[in-house]
Amino acid sequence: MNGINTFIFDMGNVLIDYNPFRIMEEIVGDWEAIPEIMAATVFSPLWIELDKGAVSQEDAVKTMVRQAPQHQEKIQAVMERWDETLLPIPGMLELVSQLKAQGYGLHLLSNASLRFYQYQNRFPVMKMMDSVHISASMRLIKPDPKIYQRVLEEQGLQPEACLFIDDLKDNIQGAQACGIHGYQFSTPDAFSDFLRRNKFLP
Repeated sequence: MNGINTFIFDMGNVLIDYNPFRIMEEIVGDWEAIPEIMAATVFSPLWIELDKGAVSQEDAVKTMVRQAPQHQEKIQAVMERWDETLLPIPGMLELVSQLKAQGYGLHLLSNASLRFYQYQNRFPVMKMMDSVHISASMRLIKPDPKIYQRVLEEQGLQPEACLFIDDLKDNIQGAQACGIHGYQFSTPDAFSDFLRRNKFLP
């Protein structure tokens, strides 16, 4: 991996802990209702449409409620408050800060809805990024190679000089199809070991 000078990070379960089950436990609390509410919200095709920027939050919620009207209030609560349950992944801010201090370029590429812009400032790691690319704004979604190519073009990056970090294999493969190196994230400790083993960090 000689020649890499830029890191492109996914967000969910790389920099920020996204756990739909915690969302449901904290916001809904009714275990019997959780499977139906999850099916209507975070596991619904509409969730992906929000990430694609193909539907507004308001319209998505209306459709979700129509699909499970008996859970109207809880569906609305989940969709209004789900991002409150997002947490930083311990250790990642420190690793990203160390990469920044070493002079590497840092960019974010995430499948996320426009809601991202409401909660991004809660996470100091976002301020480490040289640029932020959100699928809903781009009207493209990982692992479509076009979304990675757009980032390369907009930032003037060479694919062979970039390493893309994501927790999902399909997304890694989408980046590799564009000539970008890939690393499948599992834990901060494993990532730290990888960085030091490959001399990205001392």
